[in-house]
Amino acid sequence: MNSNSSTLDLPIQPPQRSGRAWPRAVSVLAAVLAATLMAGCASFSDLGERAQPKSIDRYQSQQSLAASAVQAAWPSDQWWRVYGDAQLNALIDEALQSAPSMAVAKARLMKAEGAAQQQGAALYPQVSANASLDRMKQSYNNGVPPDFVPKDYNNATRATLDFSYEIDFWGKNRAALAAATSELEASRADAAQARITLATSIASAYAELAQLYAQRDTNEAALKVRVESLDLFNQRFTNGLETRGSVKQMEARRAIAQADLKATDESIGLQRNKLAALLGAGPDRGLQLTRPQIDLSRPFALPAQLPVELLGRRPDIVAARLRAEAAGKQIKVARAAFYPNVNLTAYFGFQSLGIDMLTRAGSDIGSIGPAISLPIFNGGRLRGQFRSASASYDEAVANYDQAVTQALQDVADVGVSEKALAGRLADVQAAADAAEEAYRIVSNRYNGGLATYLDVLNAQDTLISNLRQLSDLRSRMFTLDVALVRALGGGYRAADDSSSQNSADAPLHDTQAKG
Repeated sequence: MNSNSSTLDLPIQPPQRSGRAWPRAVSVLAAVLAATLMAGCASFSDLGERAQPKSIDRYQSQQSLAASAVQAAWPSDQWWRVYGDAQLNALIDEALQSAPSMAVAKARLMKAEGAAQQQGAALYPQVSANASLDRMKQSYNNGVPPDFVPKDYNNATRATLDFSYEIDFWGKNRAALAAATSELEASRADAAQARITLATSIASAYAELAQLYAQRDTNEAALKVRVESLDLFNQRFTNGLETRGSVKQMEARRAIAQADLKATDESIGLQRNKLAALLGAGPDRGLQLTRPQIDLSRPFALPAQLPVELLGRRPDIVAARLRAEAAGKQIKVARAAFYPNVNLTAYFGFQSLGIDMLTRAGSDIGSIGPAISLPIFNGGRLRGQFRSASASYDEAVANYDQAVTQALQDVADVGVSEKALAGRLADVQAAADAAEEAYRIVSNRYNGGLATYLDVLNAQDTLISNLRQLSDLRSRMFTLDVALVRALGGGYRAADDSSSQNSADAPLHDTQAKG
């Protein structure tokens, strides 16, 4: 189709005079249509080949995402219940029912459903009833003999039943409906992603709360050590075995330990407020939260067939794929705009001057026939639309590839962190045991006058530091487990999961431009 085209509308209705005029009109229409179609075979080769998504095999993730020795299952859609914490179960259940983020996701899904419904309506005939009543006066000097012109003002009435139907020769409306349907399914995947994001965000915040409580235990233990040491120093000072300066230094360390404990209590309060906000509730809801009781007894493991299965397990990947499919259909819509639109229109009803004449014999009117719109010159608008649709498709494919890349990175990152955590946890546990034994030995030597108070302080600092690291690492196990659940899709499974791999390894529908 010549891109520099305008629109020529050719309404075709039965002739009123000559019986030979109707076949002649059809012949003219056929000739114009044939010429338009011949001119419409424009070449789109300068736009290049359409982009295609990368095959999952090209990501080279087999070693990083190899299945664990312990066979692991994919998360279920109720994955948080495996931790055995009734309070966590209640929090996530409450959030999924009342959180604002879920209301937003639901509204967006309804919006997509409405858009698909609108596109689907274009495939069906449109019928409407119309009526008008005008007070009008016609000119006596418009070329019609005055005796045949109605005098003065009269009531011009009209009542019709109108019918129109666009014959979708080129598949434009069907492609638009397919695009809207893909967008709708993408919105469903978005809603699933919102559910996963909310649930994992609450679980992560809950993990931080558990970590803060563990940190509070460590700070309480540190304060206890500082208090016991201060009592010992005071006793030695009373007996003349210690200086006032060393006592004051120990008092300062006790005060710092007290401040650390209060800071942890503050953090616990802030974390409760954060959880309440995630629920969509007020801060008083956070006051009801008690200490988490997480049961994290299962070992870390990755499921088999991870890279391939991940394509249908991550709603963000599924949504990106569906939007690429929708963009491919929009190319077909843009291509079909180069060809004629054929509409079948009709109306039947009554028309008269004067309301009382409307339903009398002879007042009936009607018309039926096709109307063809031929684009001839539009300054390149249609070609610009086609280029934009093609670019949108390429962008959607790139977004899909990026979603796959990000998903693989998410899983690989958790795997690397878990392996590092296992080694660090063993090392810090050994360091904490050694520091505790060293502190016991130094304390005994100090009581026997064989060590200085600086030796005691250094041993205390080392022990407290190791205990804090050990507490943080133990809490991080839960955080990493939640991160793995999020990376694996949080129990989501695409409705047509079997096609996920194929859609990534093959073209997303016929989107190549052909003249």
